[in-house]
Amino acid sequence: MSLPSELHGATVLIVDDKPQNLRLISDFLAEQGFDLMLARSGAEALKKARMATLDLVLLDVRMPETDGFEVCRRLKSDPDTADVPVIFMTAMDDTAHKVEGFRLGAVDYVTKPIQREELLARIQHHLKLNRLQKELFAKSQDLAQKNAELEAYGHTIAHSLKTPLAAASRFLEILCKFKSDNLSGEQLHLAQQAQNALAMTGEVVDALLLLSTVAQQHVELKPLDTGSLVSQALSQLGEMLALQRADVKLPPSWPQALGYAPWVGEVWMNLLSNALKYGGSPPRLEVAGAPDGAHVRFSVRDNGQPLSEDERRRVFTPFTRLHQERAAGHGLGLATVQRIVSKLGGTVGVSVGSAEGNEFYFTLPAMPAPAPE
Repeated sequence: MSLPSELHGATVLIVDDKPQNLRLISDFLAEQGFDLMLARSGAEALKKARMATLDLVLLDVRMPETDGFEVCRRLKSDPDTADVPVIFMTAMDDTAHKVEGFRLGAVDYVTKPIQREELLARIQHHLKLNRLQKELFAKSQDLAQKNAELEAYGHTIAHSLKTPLAAASRFLEILCKFKSDNLSGEQLHLAQQAQNALAMTGEVVDALLLLSTVAQQHVELKPLDTGSLVSQALSQLGEMLALQRADVKLPPSWPQALGYAPWVGEVWMNLLSNALKYGGSPPRLEVAGAPDGAHVRFSVRDNGQPLSEDERRRVFTPFTRLHQERAAGHGLGLATVQRIVSKLGGTVGVSVGSAEGNEFYFTLPAMPAPAPE
């Protein structure tokens, strides 16, 4: 079995207190193209591990003074060597020793007497796996950096659009209100359409600003007055509630949860308005909150058309709009809900009842119980 070119020069530390074992293994691995370091004791192995950048460690279990298990434990507790794969070499083939080795962080075992081709295959496998893990981590870090840059760029663009949008909207408002006598019916209609389009664009800009703010801002979780947040959201939706003759059922009390009130208020606003838009005719909403382990589960159930399994998978994706004929929107409301709740340490979801309607729910960390006196 030949060594792949990308593994040539990989540094392997071989640790064994028996000189003949060191010689046999090192001669074989040197022929394959590895760079080798040798240690005859646990103390020497730890010293050499601190002096070099290792790609893999072959570690004997039974050694005087500092055995292989202790060496592995120390390697894994040191940030500089924690990610280096450790393969144990041992004459002991019992399960208890293997379990202990894996518990300490080893990736594999080879049993003495060492079979050279098996040893080479295991070394190659773990070197490749470790390199792939490092590449994946580097790519994830790069992706996170690019996402952060995109969030900052989006925030800047959205913020820059607010002033000209507000000015254009104000101009159209004045035109429609004070200059309507000078406009033909078609011109007035076009001006009103433009005004509505600008209002929708403004809502999109506000939603994008909130999304980017949630991604970038760190907030302190504090006890929430959920009843007040729900009441405020319903008050803002008062015109829609009256127009649709909606029936809203609220619980008599709310469990204590932790969060950031301005953001959680947005969550309630989005879920309640969503239930009104896509509920039945007239809409019937049942709002609830209950303890759920270390979290509190809040929900809004409507009496609208149940979502399909595919729709439930897509509904929290940005710019996803289901049943567009039912109501206007920009498809960012539920995406905002998911980002806020995730940032606050909770989860979101939607379930379908046996009869009708959908239940949109989210969880937040529960208020810790007071310490006993």
